[in-house]
Amino acid sequence: MVALFLLVASTHFAALLSPGPDFFLLIRTALGEGRRQADGCAAGIALANLSSMLLVLLLLGVLPAQGGLFWRVLQALGGAYFIWIGWQALLAGRDLQLPAGEQRQDGRWWRGLRQGLLASSCNPKLPLFYAGLFSVLRDAAMPGWGLALAMLWMTLVVWGWDLALVRLLGRQRWRAWLQRQVRWLDRVCGALLLAMGLWLVLGSAL
Repeated sequence: MVALFLLVASTHFAALLSPGPDFFLLIRTALGEGRRQADGCAAGIALANLSSMLLVLLLLGVLPAQGGLFWRVLQALGGAYFIWIGWQALLAGRDLQLPAGEQRQDGRWWRGLRQGLLASSCNPKLPLFYAGLFSVLRDAAMPGWGLALAMLWMTLVVWGWDLALVRLLGRQRWRAWLQRQVRWLDRVCGALLLAMGLWLVLGSAL
């Protein structure tokens, strides 16, 4: 059970490391509106992730036990999505261009909170992502307290990583490192997501 939790947690964190829409939203907010508003944006993104996880757990709670048709369809959809984003990450040969400039110090925290919450909540891929992760845990008969712990952990990881990202954006050395290593990060993220996706798809077919 612990090993499975670590696998899901590492896959989740790898997805955070690969720059995506939330990453660039934080960059624009930090450099355009200031660290305070970017911190609010990070909180909004974390709340949107928490809301998506609650929605997924509610859906899993009303679905029949594993082995039912809807359960298998959900697993297959989540696995297919993981395979797709994993394959895209493996094929990505992008160069990350970060805008130059120093972080401003003004901006409003509440405006950033609303900005991050709306942007992430409107991403239809977020519930599908968590459906894949939590279906793995439920398939292994993870108890309710374990699912709650996983939800809390992933919410705090999203929030903590985004707060750290906002602060690291002000360091030129870190920006240069990220620009050099973005392809490697894509490969790691892609491999983990592809493996998780194949696991889900194969599990839904058994």
